[in-house]
Amino acid sequence: MKKILTLTSWQIFILLLLPFVFPDSYLGLLLTIIYEGLFTYCVYFLGHSLYEKLPAGHDLKIKRLDFHLFFAWVYITIVLILFKGGYNINQDNYKDFGLSIYLIVPLHIFTLYCIFYVIWFIAKSIATIQKNNVVGFGDYIGNFFLLLWFFPIGVWWIQPKVREIFSFNTEDSSYV
Repeated sequence: MKKILTLTSWQIFILLLLPFVFPDSYLGLLLTIIYEGLFTYCVYFLGHSLYEKLPAGHDLKIKRLDFHLFFAWVYITIVLILFKGGYNINQDNYKDFGLSIYLIVPLHIFTLYCIFYVIWFIAKSIATIQKNNVVGFGDYIGNFFLLLWFFPIGVWWIQPKVREIFSFNTEDSSYV
């Protein structure tokens, strides 16, 4: 699995676009669920690998990352299965969901928060390791928005940083 940390940007980009190739069918849904699980595991592995490289004195908590990542994965998987690929709630059809909307909306909002947390954790971890010191939001805001707003294109800028972190000589102290 460590190989994924050193893939080139274009290889990661192609992997991220694979689910969009399959048609909207049960096979496509099954492949999407499998892909979602693999993607979640890759993010989990990246988060744990970065956490191991963090300098002393950092304020990141790996258990929080695990919880947020796991919650988002479970919620998205359940939605994909129960609603056959997702749902669309708007002002015209919200009454069709009945009382379940009072459960769906808060869970969906919390899942979005979980995804933001995971992106924040990865972005801050990368900046903290690169600077070998605890960083403020201004130091990793670029990484955060590359992963959030410009995903998957932002991977073209983030993946070289990840490769640099995990491909250095163990005797080099710049990222220890």
